[in-house]
Amino acid sequence: MKKLLMLTAAAATLGSTAMAQGGRQLDIIALPTAVVDVRGDTFLQRETVPIFWDERCASVEYTLNTAGLPNQFIGGPTVSQADTVAAIQAGLDRWNDNPASYIEMNITSERNLGFKTRAGGDFINEVTFLTASNFTALASSPSTSLLADSVFNPGDDLNGDGNSDVFDPAVEGRNTCFDADGDGDIEFPAGFYRAGTILDNDVQFNIGVLWETFPTNTGGVDIDAVSTHEFGHSHGHSHTSLNQISFTDGSSTTMFPFIDANDAQSELTTRTPHTDDLALSAFIYPEGSSDEGIAALQPGDISFEAVYDVIEGSVVRDGVNVSGAAITAIDENGERQVTGISGRALVFESATGALNIFSPESFPTGDFEMAVPKGTYTFELQALDGTPFAANRVSTNANIGFILGQQDFPQELFDKNQESDTEVKPAKSKAVRSGDSLAKAIDFVTNREDTVRNHDGALDFGGFNLVGVTSVQYAERFAGADVLAALDANQALVSGNILTGTFDASEPVRFDRVTLSLGKDDGEGGLVFERELKTVEGPLGEDGDYVTAVFNGAKGLAKKIEQALKKDPSLDVILVIEADALQIGASGQPPAQVRLDTSAAGTSYVSFNGAELSSIGLTNMMELRFVPN
Repeated sequence: MKKLLMLTAAAATLGSTAMAQGGRQLDIIALPTAVVDVRGDTFLQRETVPIFWDERCASVEYTLNTAGLPNQFIGGPTVSQADTVAAIQAGLDRWNDNPASYIEMNITSERNLGFKTRAGGDFINEVTFLTASNFTALASSPSTSLLADSVFNPGDDLNGDGNSDVFDPAVEGRNTCFDADGDGDIEFPAGFYRAGTILDNDVQFNIGVLWETFPTNTGGVDIDAVSTHEFGHSHGHSHTSLNQISFTDGSSTTMFPFIDANDAQSELTTRTPHTDDLALSAFIYPEGSSDEGIAALQPGDISFEAVYDVIEGSVVRDGVNVSGAAITAIDENGERQVTGISGRALVFESATGALNIFSPESFPTGDFEMAVPKGTYTFELQALDGTPFAANRVSTNANIGFILGQQDFPQELFDKNQESDTEVKPAKSKAVRSGDSLAKAIDFVTNREDTVRNHDGALDFGGFNLVGVTSVQYAERFAGADVLAALDANQALVSGNILTGTFDASEPVRFDRVTLSLGKDDGEGGLVFERELKTVEGPLGEDGDYVTAVFNGAKGLAKKIEQALKKDPSLDVILVIEADALQIGASGQPPAQVRLDTSAAGTSYVSFNGAELSSIGLTNMMELRFVPN
């Protein structure tokens, strides 16, 4: 018997024979596949590969460890075994009910596996509410996956426990994973398996969390919502950046990495996989991709090709392929539907075993693929730059791009006729039908932009207490000399960028307008406006991210500002974002926050309920963006 090398890939925490591998999958660094020369040194080349269940094992059987139940050891009301299974299986069934995906996950066993934390790689797909004292996440879903393409032979001991883990399909009369020897773990049919194949997956829920079977606004955490998220990881999903579907729908997708335990509506929506979640499952496990077995069409199934088209494209930054850029398909109703991730990074192992990454050598491709429901879309490009979360919460591939400085480009929309690194209309877009040839060439070139800002980049406060506030204005005053320096460098002012958010995950951030003006501080903690330059009408807003208000006529605007500032050097440039007729969310706060830092530049102002703008002792996270003219 032989022991094959495996890696446990843990999913990021909550706040096969597959047809294709989506960029938005959890991944591992596979074993070396080539010897290469990089910058005069010899390395072993290692690829980042996505993880997935082989078609033969895509009916995944889970065992609940009954040695510990939710809340049993924290003094809260213990959730019964039956209610625990029901809550978890409800989420599994929502994944299983996706008619275009053949993944099938079920709790098939409930038994006492011992009062212990999970044991990875034992080929028991364990669900447990027993975690170590230093486990700080709500839950996680670590998988054990193959590090290299492998052939399993009958009798192989894959995990070194002394027992065979591989059976002969001809002898057993079946070619699917199951407990062939009746010892309580899963065995695999002999045959070829690709690198990234999941062999074992466990889902662990924090022993110290107060768990609920129905969400409330009191801080307990919904088992169903969290387990639905974690079992997304279990079949290969990484996190998605979709935390606000539209300006009228503030809900996030199931695979967004944070959950608001004080917003019951947010937890309820997390229970149900969004279009983004279902599309990726279908992309990895497409119904109708085989004539037999689990991937063959059965009654109630719909073929992948009948529902989805595959969008293809690439992302390039400064002439280098980008790993980890997020591309979002937005439908004709303005709803964000699907997100993909670009690239597939390489890692280079030295003679000492050290892993190295280089730019551009680690980025052989910036390509992406993403399945979308058949329809018409615009496409948005966004960096995984920490707002709303960083690349390390997505994948190894994305994090490599972040480490090497690729995640610092501005947000933009795709327009084939305008794609360049000096776009003055980054919000101009071209709608694309998913079945057209252009849908195979969504090729982004990231914009080169410089920033004028007063904040220090550190998010210190989520926002003001806005209880009782029905309208709000935030203003930031940028020194005329700083703006003039950017314009003198032959740059055009293209946008104002504001880091916005809400205290309620279910509420959409919605501001009504952004205004750019010339003016100055009045010497008494207020502002004097001399001249309005541009107004961008809303709705505008992002949840925990920068909203971009693009100024039309950027080149003419630049000349107008330059002339005014040279004529009157006492003038500054003022950016204002405002919201009217605000409604409150579950927290009692309206969803119209501008994030703050403590740099106290003396350039920030706020107004509540129509009062005059007045200076604050914090700094609004607002910026001006410029591109080469």
